[in-house]
Amino acid sequence: MKVTRNVFTISDLNDWLNENTLVINRNYQRSKGLWPINARSYFIDTILNGFPFPKIIIRQSINIKTRKSMREIIDGQQRMTAINDFINGKLTLSKVSERFHDKKFSDLDEDLQREFLAYEVSVDTITSSIEAEVLEIFRRVNSYTLPLNEPEKRHATWQGEFKWFILDMIKIYSSMFESYDILRVRQLWRMEDADLLSELCQVLDTGIETRNKIKINKLYKKYDEHFPIKNKIKDKLRKTINFIKVNLNPICEDQILKGYSFYSLFSALVYNKWGIQNVESQDLDGLEVINQFCTDEQQAIQNILELFNAVDIDDVEGRFKNFVKANKKATGNKNSRMIRHKWLVAALQNRFQQLLNNA
Repeated sequence: MKVTRNVFTISDLNDWLNENTLVINRNYQRSKGLWPINARSYFIDTILNGFPFPKIIIRQSINIKTRKSMREIIDGQQRMTAINDFINGKLTLSKVSERFHDKKFSDLDEDLQREFLAYEVSVDTITSSIEAEVLEIFRRVNSYTLPLNEPEKRHATWQGEFKWFILDMIKIYSSMFESYDILRVRQLWRMEDADLLSELCQVLDTGIETRNKIKINKLYKKYDEHFPIKNKIKDKLRKTINFIKVNLNPICEDQILKGYSFYSLFSALVYNKWGIQNVESQDLDGLEVINQFCTDEQQAIQNILELFNAVDIDDVEGRFKNFVKANKKATGNKNSRMIRHKWLVAALQNRFQQLLNNA
């Protein structure tokens, strides 16, 4: 078996498909219609914006009867089918492509058409191979990657309105999560930013819940086909996160927030400003909605830093002991979330004493 690594243009690969000198070997491939329209559009958008995508693997042999070279796709059917359908006018890009939605290939200006056709694709060509070797290649290609975690599975399963909304929010806020060490780079690679943003939307939709993959999946299902409250969710999500980033910036700069504590600060701000569906003032020792994020920004910053300093020194006997304990274990449990939420609401309202009096 010999493997040759080359680069071919999309134009070359598409011509081969049209001429049937490049074919799909269905022994190795899944069904043609597996990718839904949004996934196909997102892939084409990837090319139009000049981003890379994984290499294509082709097996090349000689047809003795026709004496012509034949190529069959071992890995990359869905990608090549999407490219071919787009060029041939069978695919109109959906709104997941921000710049090119509702466009076919023929709708693009000529310079962009040329760029698309000239896009270079990495291709491994397998020659002098027997069937067993090709099957082994296919098995290995599909075994290299880590097993999908829950957010990756979720975003591979759902292709509707809510999934693409979350991806749009990722583009805006993932750099913030990384720069302030809210999430590590490895977590971003594994789409844990999508999980965090989904849970923040859950707060805005139904309230504070125990971290639960089934409930998050239900949120994706609920708003898969139609997301009628998208603009409302987007407005509150962006206003709240931007308030944390800009108005509470010293907290971000201190890098004291992690995913679970960012969730709680977000929920506390949302409660103060708009209220939360499943949280009442009696759940918070009488702390009520104040229709603003906080009463005094500088004091709120100092209060929040004081809370997290107690966590940092593990002060389990001090006046913030309940908050400290709620940051140490079962951080995704609703009870722990509610305890953190209550103390952060108090910090933002500068009403620690009210909680201490009720302790």
